Formats: sequence, C-alpha cells, structure tokens
Amino acid sequence: MKTISATSKRRLLNLICVIVGTMMLYRGLINLTQYPGNWERILLGPIFLGGVYGIYLMYRRKRIGFWIFTALNFLVGIWFIYILEDIWSHHVLPHIVFSAIFLPFYCDMEPGSGRLGQFLGKSGRRLVNIEIITRLIIALPWLHKLVNRLIIDGLVSIVRTRPHPWSTVHDYVSWRGLTDRNWSARHMPPTDAPHSGKPAPKDLAALFSRGTRPQAHCPKSTLLFPTFAQYLTDGFIRTVSDQSDPDFFKKNTSNHQIDLCPLYGRTVEQTQVLRVNNPQRQDFGKLKSQMIGDEEFAPYLFLNGKPDPQFTTLDEPLGLDDILKQCNSSDPKIKNHAILRRDHLFAFGGDRVNSVPQASMLNTLLLREHNRLAGEFVTRNPEWDDDRVFETARNVVIVEFIKIVVEEYINHIAPLRLPLMADPSIAWQAPWNKPNWITTEFSLLYRWHSLIPDTVTWGGSDYPVELTFMNNLPLINGGMLQGFLDMSAQKAGALGPFNTNKSLVERIEVPSIEQGRACQLQSFVNYQGYIQRTPPASFAELSSDPAVVQLLDTLYDGRIEDMDYYIGLFAEDRIENSPLPQTILTMVAIDAFSQALTNPLLSEHVFNSETFSDYGWEQLRGVSCLADLLARNSSASPEQLRDVHMTRRDWRFK
Repeated sequence: MKTISATSKRRLLNLICVIVGTMMLYRGLINLTQYPGNWERILLGPIFLGGVYGIYLMYRRKRIGFWIFTALNFLVGIWFIYILEDIWSHHVLPHIVFSAIFLPFYCDMEPGSGRLGQFLGKSGRRLVNIEIITRLIIALPWLHKLVNRLIIDGLVSIVRTRPHPWSTVHDYVSWRGLTDRNWSARHMPPTDAPHSGKPAPKDLAALFSRGTRPQAHCPKSTLLFPTFAQYLTDGFIRTVSDQSDPDFFKKNTSNHQIDLCPLYGRTVEQTQVLRVNNPQRQDFGKLKSQMIGDEEFAPYLFLNGKPDPQFTTLDEPLGLDDILKQCNSSDPKIKNHAILRRDHLFAFGGDRVNSVPQASMLNTLLLREHNRLAGEFVTRNPEWDDDRVFETARNVVIVEFIKIVVEEYINHIAPLRLPLMADPSIAWQAPWNKPNWITTEFSLLYRWHSLIPDTVTWGGSDYPVELTFMNNLPLINGGMLQGFLDMSAQKAGALGPFNTNKSLVERIEVPSIEQGRACQLQSFVNYQGYIQRTPPASFAELSSDPAVVQLLDTLYDGRIEDMDYYIGLFAEDRIENSPLPQTILTMVAIDAFSQALTNPLLSEHVFNSETFSDYGWEQLRGVSCLADLLARNSSASPEQLRDVHMTRRDWRFK
C-alpha cells in the first residue's frame, strides 16, 4: 500500500466499505425475511446488520468498527459451522477474508474510546480464548498471522507513538528533551502537583512489606520467569546508579535497544575487550571464555585478588564496593565468603549481570550460543575474517533472544490461549515503528521484587535470597543445565502487595517511590486515561484485598486521585491467566512490542538470510524458547528440556 497516495487509499477504503457493506446488508435482510420460522437463520440477520454498522464506523475511520466487524464475522463463521453445520466454502471463508481486506487500512483509523475499547478488548480476548477457536486459528497459518498482527498492533496503538514530546530533562518540550537520550523519556508530561501532602515513601513501603505473613506464590510462574525478566530489563532499563548526581533518578545509561549489552558490552571498546584478541582461525569471532571442568563460562573479572587489567574498560559490577569492603572485614567468616564471591565474578558486558547467579546463568547460555555459532561460521565460510564471523554471530543471537522475548516470555504473561509470534513484518509499515527511547514509567513498572522467593534452590542446596547477591558459586558448582532445571522447578512469588522480602523493601521499594516523585510522575489514576482504561473511583475498585484498601485509604485520606503511579501499579489486582496486574501488563505489552519488533535487525530490508547467512537464518528460525538454546549448548536430554519452562506444570488455563 505504500505506493498508493493517501487520497487514493481513502477512496479505495470507501469503495470497499460500500461493496462489502452492501453484501452484508443484503445477506442480513435475506436472513430476516426469507426464512420464516427458522430461528437459526433469522438470528443471523441482526449479526449481519451489526457487521454493516462496523463497516459504517470504518467508513468514518474508527478502529472500533474493525473490531466489531471482525468479531461478528467470526461469530458468523462459528454459527455456520456449529449451528447450521455448513462448513467453509461459500459461507464461512468469505467472512474471514472480509476482515483481512480491511487490515491494510487499520493503522489509518482513529483509536476508540477507553471504556468501549476495554469492553471490546475483553470480548476479543474471551473469543480467542475459546479453545476450539484457538485451535482453528493455529490450524490456519495465514489466519494465525493475521490475528497475531491485529492483537499486537491493537496493543501498541493504545497510546501515542514515539517520539514522546517530553523527557526528564525539562518539564516542557525542548530540543534537548527530544534528542538527549541520556535522560529518560516520558509517556505523560510531569505533574506540577506538590508531593508535600502525600504519604512519606517509608510509610508507603508498608504496602510491599510481608511482615510475618508467609510468602504468596504465583499460581502460573516458575522462578525462570523473573530470572528472564531481570536479565531482559537489565540490558536496557539502566537508571543511573551514581547517587552523587542529583539527577540520577532521571538519567540512564541505556542504548535503548535489545542489543544484549549484558553479553556484548555497552560500547565498542567494551565489546572489543570481551572478544578473543588476535585469535587463531578456530577462535575467529568468539567471545573470551574459560573451561571450568567440562563447562564453558566467561573469564573471571579478578585475577589473583586484583581486577584483571584486560577488563578495566568494563562497567564495574553494581555492588562490588560492598564486597570489597567485606573482603577487609575483621570477621573471618564474612571476609572469606566475600573473597570467594569476588574471585568468582565473571567478566561480563553488563554491570548488573553478576547481581545474582540466575542472571549469570542466562548470560552463560548466550555466551555459549555465540561461540557455537562462531565455530560453525568459521567452518562453513572459510573466506570470512574475524570481524565478519563475530558480527554475524551477534546478529543471530540478538534475534534469537528477541524471539524468546515474544514467543516464550510475552506468551507467558499474556492472558491468551493463542500463542503470539515474533513476526517482524507487523512493524514494517506501522506508524509506531520509531526509534526506541526507554521511558521513566517503563523503568518503574519492572520492579518485580515480590516475584523472588525467600529461598532459592541450587543443586539441592537452599540459599536465602540475600546470600545469592553477587554470588556465582551456586551456578559454577551445580552447572548451567542444573541451574535451568532448578529455576524451572521452583515457584515464583506472587507479584503484588505485602509480598516483598524484607531485605529488598528499604533497599528497592522506598527508592522506587522516591524516583517516581523525583521524576514528577502523574498519579496512577491519570495514567489509566492515557492507556484508555476507566480509572478506579475508589481503592475498593483497585484492589479486592481489604488490607490494601484500608492501608491506602488511610495513607491517602481516601483520595485515590492522589495515589502515586508506582503504588497503584502494585496495589492493583492481578488479572486471570496472567502473573501481572492489568496496568503493568498493558504497559509492558505497549513498550515490549514497540521496542522489540522495531529492532534494526528485524527491519524490512535487513531481516533476511543475507544478514544472518543461510545457516544463521536456519538457526534463528528454529528458536522460540530457552529450551531450544539449551538443547544446542548443554548435555540436556529431551526429558530434561521438557522441564525447562516459565510456566508451572500444575497451572491450567481458566
């Protein structure tokens, strides 16, 4: 459609609306008037006429008309198959085709109202969650691709497209605010409402503190889910950690891409020190690594108790200062444990990857996949030099990772039976395909600390969560494969109020509330309008937990309109069939799809076998989950691979 002018496109849509609308009107009138006493046929009449109304709305350039028309077309198909028992041919198939005809015009239509959009969104979700409909869609690849496109585009199109008018550098639109990506972007302009009358962050921390309650577990997720979420977000949600900078809450050190900087480094210089220097041909394109027993890991960051000078360009691991202080402790037990942790830190591209052994485990898997691909490229392409091998392997691994983000991680959090697919073509002509820029709202909604259990099991040993910080020994001693099996066998905590480990409340939750206020974020209620949801009128509409309602009602003096954005995110009830509350789920979907599918490697003229090589193209197309990579880079048996998943085995779709 890109060769057709806007005027011609409008005229073509008008013509299609008239033709299809006339056909639907004719069929509606025929069913109403020509089948006396036949209720199965008579009831089809209003359905066809409802489709005419949907077409009229599309004629008026309203997106909601497309969804009305599509839902009723599916209803017609189901009616013919199950009520009239008239399968396909001239009755069922045209109604699916009719919806597809309008798809190229969808992006040019106006989004609908919040309340109506919520209703149709829920209705559409219920429709695709009917098992027989899900199976029907999956059985027809072209239909699966169409519905996949509609769902993803519909989610991303809820809010305005980038570039956002505002960033955290100024409270008004400015050139620096539109170009300097060292400052975080904003979905909404800053509020000028004072924070002086609001509850103190330490008082609000009571919403997160578990106290004497037992930890609640998520009915859907294993520990592999928050493990992956942490690794994913540590790569591009990078709020400045230097608290000597008065604006550290507002700044970031992100590349604003899913570029696997935890593996490859943030800068060209960091990438260079992570690569094998002056390699022999068999090591062309590889990242530095070491063998510990029969397993491949990254090199250690420290050598003989001192930082290895070859890695001075890398960002210092967050939390290293605390370990180094403990290495000089007068308590022998503290000192010896700190030295062990220090000496087993890996030389990684990201400063947060060493934070817990789960994150190191994921980086190790991707390290092995990169080096495996590099070895294959050397064998298959004898004319390639060191750089060509490295860059092609990196291209493949980044896209493999993005596919896992969509096809395992997003599918896990989505309350849908229908599996979503990482189809790059969805973004090629989409109006939301704009350069990425991480928002301050996005960085806050990913503080999922209540998902972390109090105790993490590694290789049969239980580690209190505070003993896993900056400690790679459980991974090294147990091995990478066992780590994936262990994370998949453990329940994740439930995301929500009164469920965060006490060691994280003061250290993480309180600063997160302070960050929202430092960045002058608008209230949670205001963000509901932004994402086209009806704002809750009271705390009782936000949460079904009486304790949450009472706490917030007391702290905010009954004024839900004053509730902090961060507080509302985690006080809200989780939705059925997802581990997340509705607002977090919506905003994750908006930014995840619009950040992942706009990756340069997925662009229209780049996403092809020439970019990845024939072998690399074959390899990335064979990946949709972590188990696929584990099969290539470990000794996992088929039975073990079936046990590697983010979703609990005992969970059932409701």
